[in-house]
Amino acid sequence: MASIAPSRPWPRVKWTRAGQLAAIFDGLVELDGLTEAPPQEAFSVLRQRDIHQATRFIAHCLPRLDAIAWAAGCLAAMDNVTSARRLAARKAVSRWLAEPSDANRRLAYQAGEAASFATAEGAACLAVFLSGGSLAPPTQEQGVQPAAGNFGQAVAGAVMLATLNDDAPRFAERLARALDTAEQLAAQDRT
Repeated sequence: MASIAPSRPWPRVKWTRAGQLAAIFDGLVELDGLTEAPPQEAFSVLRQRDIHQATRFIAHCLPRLDAIAWAAGCLAAMDNVTSARRLAARKAVSRWLAEPSDANRRLAYQAGEAASFATAEGAACLAVFLSGGSLAPPTQEQGVQPAAGNFGQAVAGAVMLATLNDDAPRFAERLARALDTAEQLAAQDRT
């Protein structure tokens, strides 16, 4: 087993072992030797091994509102975004955070689609849409749930795109700061 650095507990995270998340990672995070470790310890090791895997891991660990707030904070730190569609997508994420209703979730999807899901804002809107509720149209009686790992993947994608911010030389530094923020969120007391 890898050497695990001591870390603060994560009261906001419902998982008690990293291995509980293994099934939803679909090969995107390698938990070799970490399945029995508490999530915060697994994160510490993953962060040393591969910052991208650490991002995916914590995106799945955080409660949904916290994960979206984390992504929104990363969006807010981006420079030089002037596209009206991307700015509208940011507003849709903020609107959902203020009022996480199904109507706002669906509006976020539309805004993300308009901005393009290949942008940080679009990926954040997709994460909002995947955060809960049916993927089917509201008029369809039978709901369709997203696959278990889709939400965390969308959050991780939004965070990585936001921290890249068309500035590859500063990507690792920005992503490291974003991971510090996520870890602080996980370590907060439940309210």
